[in-house]
Parts: sequence; structure tokens; C-alpha cells
Amino acid sequence: EKVHNELKLHLSQILTSDNSKKEQLTSWEYSVASAVAKIVNNANCVAAIQGTLRMSGLFQHRETTTTTDDDDATTSSRPRFVSFDERAVKPSKLAQSMRIYTMFPQMPDPMPLPFTTPEELQKEIATRASVMAKSGRDPHKDKYGRVYTHISTSNVSNTIHGIYLTLDATDIPNLDEVYGRDLFGTERIEREWVSLEELKVLDTDGENIGTDDTKPTFISGFIVRQLVKEGVISKFKNRIQSI
Repeated sequence: EKVHNELKLHLSQILTSDNSKKEQLTSWEYSVASAVAKIVNNANCVAAIQGTLRMSGLFQHRETTTTTDDDDATTSSRPRFVSFDERAVKPSKLAQSMRIYTMFPQMPDPMPLPFTTPEELQKEIATRASVMAKSGRDPHKDKYGRVYTHISTSNVSNTIHGIYLTLDATDIPNLDEVYGRDLFGTERIEREWVSLEELKVLDTDGENIGTDDTKPTFISGFIVRQLVKEGVISKFKNRIQSI
């Protein structure tokens, strides 16, 4: 709830008319922030925050016995990887780390009809680039200037606004022992270390930001790429955990 309250406050400050940040936002960015604020102000957002923290695995108790059940009676006596104590993770600092990213797909134009055959849909994907080149359609953004983040399949794809809270876990001891959890925190999910090159976030040289569409390899690759661009994730420590 503390994180929820801090997020609401942070978004309110961004959208306040007399706040200097508003002047730095484009109309599209302001519209996105307004839509996100409307969702965050909903009480149900608390459950979404709880699920996010559980799934990260960072806030679970360290294992000192053979049990893997966080609901076990012995669990509460074991320390967490990251404490909920405000001295370790301040809700205000977590809220300030918030970034909003929008997944905006490049879809077919015009959209295929409902009775289009699978073969015709595959052909549309294969020829879309050449068709756009002939028609003069910009392959990188729509007529309103909104930049595409990935290439959609031949169907209607949702525009998704996501809130990302970032926490530097570099100095957490025994980070390799951290595993993911399901949304309810009950099921253990093994992790795999994957390089940013493998995820197409970086080019094969490990230095330059990749330009390939990351979605076929990693659906959240665009988000990770943005975090690298902004320096939140260092490309020199370029292995991340994939659940």
C-alpha cells in the first residue's frame, strides 16, 4: 500500500498543471501518463503491485532448510533477499524509479478481413515491408508520429502501457539463489541467465544497441532495450535473469 500511495503521488506530480514536468511532456506522453494514473488510482492496483514484487523473487525469504514453501511456519524467521524494511527499500524511492513504456505495434494497413486464410496472413507478414515501401507508408511510426516498438502479426494487437519499477540488485549477496515465483507467490519458477545479445537487445558485438525486432526472441526485449539506453541496465553487466 505504501508503494501504491507513492506511485499515485508521483503520477499526480507529473500531471499537475503547475508542475514543470508537464511542459516537458508531449501530448502523447501526457495522454499516456493520464491513462496510467487512472489505472493506478484504482484500489485494485495494490494487488498488481503485490504480484509484481512476489514474481521478482527478490522479496522472498532465503532458504535455510529443504522446504521451498514460503508459507511454511519456519519461513518468517528467515531473512529476505531484500527486506521490506523502509531502510532497505523506500517506497518513495521505488516510486521515483517508475518508468512508463508503451508497446505500440506496427499492424497491417488495411487490416485483413476475418475470413482471411492462414496462408494469406503469412504472405501479408512476409510482404509487408515491400508493400509499405511501395505505398510510402513509414515503417517506423504512424501518421500521428507514434513510434512502433515491434512488428505485429496479421491481427489486431493491443497497445499496452506498462509501469516498470527498477531496483539495483547488484550488491545483493547470493543473487544466483534468487528464483521467481508465480503471481500468488506459491509456485517456484527456475530462472535462466541470458545475455543481452541473445535477447537481441544488443548487437552481437555486445556494445551497440540492437536494431532488430526483439519480439520474436523476447517479448519484453523492447523494454529491456529502453532500460539499457537510459543506463538503468548496464550493457557491461549484460546478463539478465529470464523467468
